[in-house]
Parts: sequence; C-alpha cells; structure tokens
Amino acid sequence: MPRIRTDVALFAGLVILSVVPLFAGHYLPFFDYPAHLSVPAALRHRADPASGIASAWEFDFRIVPNCLHYAFTYLLSYLMPLETASRLFVALFCVAALPVATAFVLRVFGRDWRLAVLVVPLAWGRCLWYGFIGFCAAVPLSLVIVGLLMQDLATPSRRRELGIGLLAALLPFAHFFVMVVTCALAAVLAIAHLRRVPLARLARTFAPLAAGPALMTPWFLAGLRAGPQPAGGAAAHLFASRPRLVDYAALLRHWFINGYFGHAEDLLAVSMVATLAVLLAYSRRQPTAPVPLAARNVPFALAGTLVAIYLTLPFEIKAPFNWWGMNVRVIPLLFVWLLVAVPPGALDRVGRALLIPAVVATAAFLIYVTVDISRTFNGPWGMAGFDDVLAKLPPGARLTGLYTDYRQRPHYAHYPFHYATSYGLLHGAAQAAPFIPIPQSWTNPKTVPAYPLAGDAALFSVSQHAAGYSHFLVRTCAGKGCVPDPLDGKPEFARVAESGRWRLYACAGPPCSAADIK
Repeated sequence: MPRIRTDVALFAGLVILSVVPLFAGHYLPFFDYPAHLSVPAALRHRADPASGIASAWEFDFRIVPNCLHYAFTYLLSYLMPLETASRLFVALFCVAALPVATAFVLRVFGRDWRLAVLVVPLAWGRCLWYGFIGFCAAVPLSLVIVGLLMQDLATPSRRRELGIGLLAALLPFAHFFVMVVTCALAAVLAIAHLRRVPLARLARTFAPLAAGPALMTPWFLAGLRAGPQPAGGAAAHLFASRPRLVDYAALLRHWFINGYFGHAEDLLAVSMVATLAVLLAYSRRQPTAPVPLAARNVPFALAGTLVAIYLTLPFEIKAPFNWWGMNVRVIPLLFVWLLVAVPPGALDRVGRALLIPAVVATAAFLIYVTVDISRTFNGPWGMAGFDDVLAKLPPGARLTGLYTDYRQRPHYAHYPFHYATSYGLLHGAAQAAPFIPIPQSWTNPKTVPAYPLAGDAALFSVSQHAAGYSHFLVRTCAGKGCVPDPLDGKPEFARVAESGRWRLYACAGPPCSAADIK
C-alpha cells in the first residue's frame, strides 16, 4: 500500500506538471486556437450593439459536431473570462484526461495502470500544437467508452450502459471523426466476443453507441447534399489525396510528438517507443488474477484496426466535407492501444524501473515547454506587448493582420501569428481576418473582405486589401524571411499603438471609406 500511494502521487504529479505549461503565459502557441476562440467570442458579444457582431455574423443554432469546446467556453464565460474558460477546457479534457483515461483502460484490460505515464507526452503531440482542441478532447472520451464496453461485456450493468449512451452522445460534439473511429473499434470488440457472449447481451452492451450517430445523421446527410461534388464523385476524391506509401513513415514521426526543431522531442519519442517495445517483450509480472483470453488479445486487434485506418484513409478530404489531417489523427490512439497490448498483470520491480527513463524525459520536456511558453512565446520574441496594442482597438472595429514574419521558417511551437487577429473578437471587434471559417459551429461572418493569403505582409496591396477594414495589425520582425512593414510611412494609415513587435494602424483615408473608420 505505501508503494501504491507513492506511485499514485507520482502519477498525479506528472499529470499536474503536464497542465502547468497551459498556465505559463497569457497566450497559448497553438495554431488554430485563436480561430476557435472566435466562435464563443462572437456568441458572447452578439448582444453588445457596439461590437457590431449581431449584424456582421450569421447565427445558426442547430445540432452540429465538434462544438463541445465552444459551448463549454461560452457558458463558462459568464463565470470567468472567456480565455480562462477555454484554457480550463484544454487543461481538463485535452491534457489531463488523456493519461487518466489511459490508466482506466489499462486496468479494465488487466494491465498495470502505471503504464499510463508513457502517455503523458502524447497530450503535447502535434494535434495539440495545431490547435485541434475538439479532437484532443475526444480521444480520452473514446478510450473511456471502449473501456466501459469491455467492462459491460464481463458484468452487464444498466447504469454503465446508460453512461455509455451519454458518453457516446457527447463524443461527436467533441469530434465527429473520433466518433467514427470509436465505432470501428467497438465493432472489432464485438466481433472478438461473438463466440463467448450471447448475441442478446452483445446487443444490450453495444446498442447505446448508436446515440452519437443518431444525433449526427441529419447533419451528415445535409453535408452530403451540400455544395458541388468533385469530378468523379466524392468517393473518387477520397482516395486521390492518399499519401504515397513511402510518406507514411515520415508522417508517423511528424505527427507523434514532434513540435520543435532539433532533436529534443525525438529523444523523448525514442524513449517512449523503446520503453513500449521492451515492455511488449518483457513478460515477467507479479502474481495477479488471471486475465480472460479476450482481454489479452483484443488490444492487438484494436491496434491493428487503427493501422488499417492509418494506411487506408487519405490525409485530407475536400468533398463532400473539408477535413484536413485525417489518417494521422489515429496515431495517438494507436500508441495507447499498443501500450494496452503489453502482457497483462502488475509490473514487477524491473518492469517499473523500465518506466523511469521515459518519466524523467517527460518531466524534463514539460519543464522546457513551460519555460518556453512563458519566456519565449509570451516574451519579447512573441506576444509581449500584444495586450497593450489590442487595448487600443475600439469596439466594432474591422481588423486585418499583416505578418512580416510569415515567410520565416515555421517553428511549430511558435507558429506564425497569422490568426492572432482573432483575439480582436474577444475585445469586441466586429470582424477579424485572416479568418478560418468553421462549418461545424453556430456562427460565421456574413462576409470577410479580401486580405492577403494567411496575412502574408509581402502580398499586401493597398488597392486590393485595405477596403473594408478600419484597423490593421502588423507584426514586425528582423532576420531571414522577414519583409518590411507595408504600412509604415503611408498616409492612408495612422499608427495608433505600438508595443513589442506589434503595431496597430487605423484607416486614415481612401481606399478606406469613412464608414470603415471607427
């Protein structure tokens, strides 16, 4: 018991350490994250006439997938700042939930729950750096659902089945694709038990999973009918964008842990994979209760299913839906189910010692990320001064961003800032571009005036991109790949604020019209 309490404390400490970087600075360095914040921000400010949100944005409240983050952030924004509510969602459901859900699944399948320490770094994989918030929240939900299904096959429970139904209904609101993958895993689990479990009990256990697909059917059918279909049909396009076979290895490495230049994360990834490989081969365990044959072998079948999905699905789907980074998203789940496939039973002293290098590497990496977000991303190199500049942005402003560092080599922990304008919506701006339209949400702008691709300052043209905006956010930089501030010295634009690497200009004359000036 003392050793178990110590292990629990160490595991809890590592989970807590994994969420610390999220609170190391005001801004988070996740690519799509500011764009996702624009949805609850628009909902929050639509009642304020000064913001102009109600007239500039369309509102369509209906059942759509991938909106759990928006709903949580919006509702909680009445109790705390909107950014704090969103950060709390990321901390609880994206980062901390993953190792906890993995520990639950490990116990269900008769494995040592302490193996979950190997999953802690996965929460800081490429999907989080890219800002796939809904997806990251859906992965732990998927693990819990499969674990509950396995438990119910052994000991049926109406209460547990109700819980499965509720989680299955919630899952597509976190992420639709994860719901589809979870249904595929559940089908494999059911097939594995066909000879051992009566069909009536299988139906009773797996029927609650239908809650998620049933809720999404109207949206899915409407999406199939909406918009023009590609030449040859959607099915033909589905496989046209598959990676070449030689690219799969590079994608696997790129989407596992990678987020920084250099080899720091490579060393962490190697320690995780090497530890997993040794644990798969190391079979000595402390004496424990026997594990059913299905629980021994099913994790391999689930991992094999994920491999098949990875090799079959394309990287990107453009029609009839527009989804990017598809097949690579199964990589976190694949690692977890390979971990669950290690020999069952409690680890002995040698087995626990095998976890130490990966735990030390994980702790060091999380400390590094905390310092980096605090001192670099939120420091003079990054977002320092951004608050001061946004404070000068009036309500109802129409804001576009121009990024002189867009052509620098991207550092995935410190993305180009071409979605930073979305933070203007949190300050009551009516529009902000560059903008990511989010079909799976309740609101989008009615129109977005023309702006340079991704805010690339090198592509800015006064005649093409100034009209329709009242304010212009410029991020300056120095070094290879930087371009000059395209608004500096031009009489059409008046500089109203500057702090750090950020400048804010207001429209001072044509081609901006008087109606554009706030």
